[in-house]
Amino acid sequence: MRQMKTLPNFVNEVLQEWDFVAFFAYDGFATSGRGVVGLTRGDEGTQVMYGPRAYFEKLGDTKVLGMLDVYDPETEFLVHFDALEGSRTVRVRTPENGRHPKRVWFFEMLRRASEEPDELPEHLPEWFIDAIDALCRARKDEAESGSRGF
Repeated sequence: MRQMKTLPNFVNEVLQEWDFVAFFAYDGFATSGRGVVGLTRGDEGTQVMYGPRAYFEKLGDTKVLGMLDVYDPETEFLVHFDALEGSRTVRVRTPENGRHPKRVWFFEMLRRASEEPDELPEHLPEWFIDAIDALCRARKDEAESGSRGF
């Protein structure tokens, strides 16, 4: 991903780790609903957190609430950070030919399901469970047709 010149360096550094931030954003969406990836810079480096919609409702931040209403969590996410000019929220879209946040999340959860099942969250979205069921059926069908010589 190319650097965005208008963003502070610490924000650009986090966005260079696309799979991490895309997974984090979609995971926050899957568990808490629409929200914002918050970045703060401190003595111990950059901290990453997920701010759900309710947080911005409490603040009465109508600008961020408007952005939350229109972003597409499957293909983009919002990043909130402090800059010299004050707090900013930007909408980050998946780069051309990039891996969408939902896709990054799906393949990480698929990896966990096969390699680290204890690392799966307690509640998974219905669409994910349906996709796993479809994969299992396809593997079963493939194994059955292969054993018959088709």
